[in-house]
Amino acid sequence: MISVTPSTLELNKVFIDESLIRACMCSHAPLKNWLLLDFDVLQYPFAELMTQCILKCDNIDKYHEAIIEQRAQFGMPEQLFAQDNLFFKEMIQNQAEGAGLVTLYQRFVNEYLAHKVAHSLNFDTRPDIRVHLPTTRPVSEFHDDYSMTHNFEEINMWLPLADTQGTSTLWLESDYGTGKAHPIDVKYGQVLLFDGGILKHGSRKNDSNNTRISLEAKLSLTGSTERADAVHLLDRFSFVQG
Repeated sequence: MISVTPSTLELNKVFIDESLIRACMCSHAPLKNWLLLDFDVLQYPFAELMTQCILKCDNIDKYHEAIIEQRAQFGMPEQLFAQDNLFFKEMIQNQAEGAGLVTLYQRFVNEYLAHKVAHSLNFDTRPDIRVHLPTTRPVSEFHDDYSMTHNFEEINMWLPLADTQGTSTLWLESDYGTGKAHPIDVKYGQVLLFDGGILKHGSRKNDSNNTRISLEAKLSLTGSTERADAVHLLDRFSFVQG
């Protein structure tokens, strides 16, 4: 758990105005509100494709060093800011299709995740690519997705392309409505699935010396429309975990 600091108190403000509807939704909870699944990085080489075809660097987690070195060549300041995360996110997103990243992601969902639950899945056609450089703050606040999408039936997929931990990883609410968050350490070769519709989540200021690049998407069982469908999907993943 995170200790009580001014930033923690600021984070907890997000949880003050819980509605009766959200409380009712939380009462229908999955066996696990988050879980990790291991996958074969040779079969689904996300990082290799990213480094060779998009970033043109050796290590994703040290991508910021290449950025700083390039800036120095042009006499630009080395300091990184939150808006840099948005700039490089957009750059990578624009190249993802041509580099084959979108195709690989679609194959991963259709072959690996759908096979795990023995059911076809609805999912975002393109993954949302996130970049979080060292020393920078996140570009969004802690949130639950239902407040924005009003979709009861979806769960979240989060797949980092390098090992993440501490302030470089994703933070999840410890349980529904607790107002307390903790980091989920995720290694490359693992995918995090969680109840992001209701479980609040987000990032902290990245105080590590590692760049984080991750793929994010929403998943649901084909034909699902209800909160129970999201619970059922997470439970199906829980049964095959490990």
